[in-house]
Amino acid sequence: MWNPTRTWTAIVALTILTMIAVPAEARYSAVVHQAQSQLAAQGHDPGVLDGFMGPNTRRAIVSYQTQEGLSPTGELDSATLESLSIGVSVDLARNVEDWQAVPTQAEIDELKEPINSPSNPYADYRPRAPGAKLGLPGKSILAAMNLSADTYGGRPPNHPKHTQQGLKALIGCLRTTHFPDHWSDITIHYYCQMSLPRRCFTNALAGKSTGGRRLARPVAYEGCSNGRLADAGDFRFVTTTQPEIFQYLMFAQTHAFDHEQEQAIINAFYGVEDPTNRNECTAKRPQRTEDPSNGTHCLVDKEMNRKLVGRSR
Repeated sequence: MWNPTRTWTAIVALTILTMIAVPAEARYSAVVHQAQSQLAAQGHDPGVLDGFMGPNTRRAIVSYQTQEGLSPTGELDSATLESLSIGVSVDLARNVEDWQAVPTQAEIDELKEPINSPSNPYADYRPRAPGAKLGLPGKSILAAMNLSADTYGGRPPNHPKHTQQGLKALIGCLRTTHFPDHWSDITIHYYCQMSLPRRCFTNALAGKSTGGRRLARPVAYEGCSNGRLADAGDFRFVTTTQPEIFQYLMFAQTHAFDHEQEQAIINAFYGVEDPTNRNECTAKRPQRTEDPSNGTHCLVDKEMNRKLVGRSR
């Protein structure tokens, strides 16, 4: 018999017991990913914006450091991160804010084609669109996640709003290996918390409800919103309670979100008070498949499991 308490404990516990150490070049880092975006935006080509510290990224760092009068180490040391305005602190965990206003539907609809625009970055949903350090409407995202969790039961077993179905859906989603590599932490945790009501959207992306034709995210959203696709009835929860938040987190340049803000929202959702406490992180926050298994998955500068990054539907 499926035991939700045991399942939750297993998911948040160390899940890759035989993980072997690999060099930094072989590990994905959200901080490296954001640095690559910043470097590219400032004319220092790091190659593919993939979150891996390869030779192209190191050359771009040296170029930037030389230009800025920093020691040309080729590393993302504290001085370089500060110069790039990339933070790795945990102070935001207790202070989630709306760092950016929730975009209006008109703003989301402004760009009909995926063309990058610095004035409207959340309307560009290409996998590696340029951009960096995009602010998040943190309080609004957290409220949306809590509403979904309380409505559909995606809470740990000791929570009054817990249901076995909701928890199983959340955990199953977080453990999938099929997320595109540019989907950020906050996008995935929000998306997984929406496991039941966003089924229409998920099936449309995978081609399960469209005769094998995989729809682009904006097209899938439109089809679910206007009732043309299967399971559109359940999707009404999205369109009536949080349409702008859903579209923002699905369509934006998710690799370029501010990572401190991302982790603050996620940790607040799961009740993590001290992200540096590995035991608390392991006990409270479930891991996505790509997360490290050493209890550091609540941190901004965690290094994720490369072998599962990059798979997509």
